[in-house]
Formats: sequence, C-alpha cells, structure tokens
Amino acid sequence: MMESRFYSILVTISNIFVLNILWLICCIPIITIFPATTAMFGVVRQWIIHKDTSVFQPFFRIFKSNFKTSFLIGLLWMFIAFFLYMDYTISLNLGFMQKIIPPMVFVVSFFFLFVSVFLFPTMVHYEMTFKETVKNSLFLSLIYFPITLLNLFLIGLCAFIVYILPITALFIFSITAYLIYFICQFVFEKVERQKQLKKVTD
Repeated sequence: MMESRFYSILVTISNIFVLNILWLICCIPIITIFPATTAMFGVVRQWIIHKDTSVFQPFFRIFKSNFKTSFLIGLLWMFIAFFLYMDYTISLNLGFMQKIIPPMVFVVSFFFLFVSVFLFPTMVHYEMTFKETVKNSLFLSLIYFPITLLNLFLIGLCAFIVYILPITALFIFSITAYLIYFICQFVFEKVERQKQLKKVTD
C-alpha cells in the first residue's frame, strides 16, 4: 500500500511538472498564451472531474479545439489591458483629468480582473460562444465574489512566489491552475444544482 501511495505521489508530481513545462513552451510565441492556458485548465479539469491523469493528448486536443475562441478572447484581453494602461498614463498629463480618469480606470480594471478569474474555468467547463463565455464569467465573478477574491489571492501569491523564487516557474503555474479550477468547480456544481431545482419547481 505504501509503495502504491508513493508511486501515486510520484505520478502526480511528474504530471504537474510536465503540464507546467508544456504550458511554458506553448506560451513562447506570446500570441498563444490564451490557448495554452485554456488547454492547461482543460487538463486539470480532467484530473479533477474524470480522474484521468494523462497530460499530452488532452492538452493538445483542448489546445486545438478551443484555439479560435481562446485566441480571440486573448486578443480582446490584450487590447483592453493596453487601452486601460494608456488611459491611465495619458490621464496623468491632463491636469484636472488626473482626478477623474484614474478612478474610472481603477474600477474598470477591477471588473476586468474579476472576469479573468472565471474566464478559463468557464471556457473549459461549458461549451459557449465568445460572447457567452465573457458574459457568464462576469456574472459568476460578481455573484460569487468571495470565490473571486480567493482566486485573485492565489494568482497574486503565485506571481509573488515566482518573483521571489524564479525556479518555481517550472511547476507553480499548473498548481495554481489546479487550485483555481478546484475552487471554481464548487461554483459550477452549485449552479447546476440550482438549475435542477428550478426545473423541478417549474
């Protein structure tokens, strides 16, 4: 039994490492960061829901099947991030606008971050269009605000650890994705239960 448990731990550690390396490699072209991240979340979803610990085949299958949607969302996200940054930077040199634009950018940035938290888990859990994915990510992030804050904390913690110990970049991103999806899965299950209850009552 001890040998079986030890082997299971070794398999889990190696899968986490392999998934993280795959993600890093697929992110090298920059424009493929969103498809690669979608694939990583799809793999950890498979680990959590289906107990299937394979990595390579599901990663590239999800990468390919979700490429168009995740790529378009990635372009949109980069545009919004650039737009918010430029708005904030330009407003600092506009005199009285310094007191108006930065707070507005701050509020929009919060909504932007909230949607981002649920974006990838939603994309791999549901089969939705581009518009539906963004809309439902925003909806879930606001309705389940404590979950959103918890996941934002995990993302911030991940960034801090990588900044302090860069070597952790070899495995920490897949661990963070696993934890985020594990938490989001509780939300998805609750939503499904509410849907079933509504059908029964109707």
